[in-house]
Amino acid sequence: MAGFFSFSAAGLGLLFLATLECLNASSAPPFLPRPLLLRLRFLCALLLSSFSLLSSLVSSLSSPAADPLGSSLPLSSLAAVAPFLLYSFAGFLSFPSSSLLVAPFPPSLLDLLLLFSFGQEFLFFHLRCKDLDGVENRYFDLLLVPVLVCVVSTVLSIARPRSPTPRIVRAAGLALHGTWFIQMGFSFFTSLIAHGCSVHERSGTNYTIKCKTHEDYHRGRAIATLLFNCHLAFLVLAGTVFYRAVAEKTDNAPGYRPLSKEMQMADASPSNFTLDSDEEGEVAAEDRNGVEHHDDVVLPVADVENSNGTH
Repeated sequence: MAGFFSFSAAGLGLLFLATLECLNASSAPPFLPRPLLLRLRFLCALLLSSFSLLSSLVSSLSSPAADPLGSSLPLSSLAAVAPFLLYSFAGFLSFPSSSLLVAPFPPSLLDLLLLFSFGQEFLFFHLRCKDLDGVENRYFDLLLVPVLVCVVSTVLSIARPRSPTPRIVRAAGLALHGTWFIQMGFSFFTSLIAHGCSVHERSGTNYTIKCKTHEDYHRGRAIATLLFNCHLAFLVLAGTVFYRAVAEKTDNAPGYRPLSKEMQMADASPSNFTLDSDEEGEVAAEDRNGVEHHDDVVLPVADVENSNGTH
C-alpha cells in the first residue's frame, strides 16, 4: 500500500505543477499575480522533489536485509531527484526579495537546469529494467513519452523564451506524467491489473508483475497501451477546455462586436459613400465623351466654301 500512496502523491503533485505551468504560460489571473504564481511553482517543485527524496531514503532504510536489491534500488533514483531539487532552490534564489546573499539566476540558466533534470529522469526510467518479462516494464516504457515531451518543450522554451507555446506543451507533458503515475499506482498495487497477472513484491521498491501464461503477458501489455491512449485522449480534451476557460477569463482584448451593433452605428451616422456599378460608370463616361464632342464645333464643307467665296 505504501507504493500506491507514493505513486498517487507524486501524480497529484505533477498535476498541480502542470496547472501552475499552464497558468504561468497564459496571462496570469487577476487574483493570482505572476510573482506569486512563480513562487508557488517553485514551491511545488521543491515539495515534490523533497517528497521523492524522502520516500527513496525511507524505502532504502526499511527494506529487509535479505533483499539487497530492495535497499539499492531507491538510492538509484537520487540521480534523477537531485537535479529537480537543485532547480527548485535556484528558482527561489532567482527572486530579488530572497534573504540569501546570492545573485539571482537568469531564466535561461533555470531552463538549462530543468532540461538537465528531465534528461536525468528520462535516462533513469529508460535504464530501469529489473525483470525483462515483467508487465511493469511496459508501463515505464510508456512513461518515457511524457518525459520526452517535457524535454523537447524545455529545449523550445530555451530557443524561444518569450513564446508561451513551449510552456503549454510542457504543462501537457507534466499532466500526462502525473495521470500516468496515478494509473501505475492503481495497476501495480490494486486488483485493477490485467486478468491472470499479479504483483510479486519483496519490498516496497523491489517488485515485479508476473502473469500465468504467455497470452496473459500479451494482454497485460496491450491493456497498458490502451490505458495510455485513453489518458492521452482525455488530457487533450480536458486541456483544451481548461485553457479555453482560462483564456476567456484572462483575455483583456475587446474582441469582435456583433453585426447588429455595426448596423446600428451605420444607421446613426450615415455616410455619403455610394457604390456605383460598372454599367453606371460606363454610361457616365459616354455622356462625358458626348459633351466633349459637342463642344468641338465642325463646320460643313459647303459653309467653308461659301466663306471662302465671300472673301
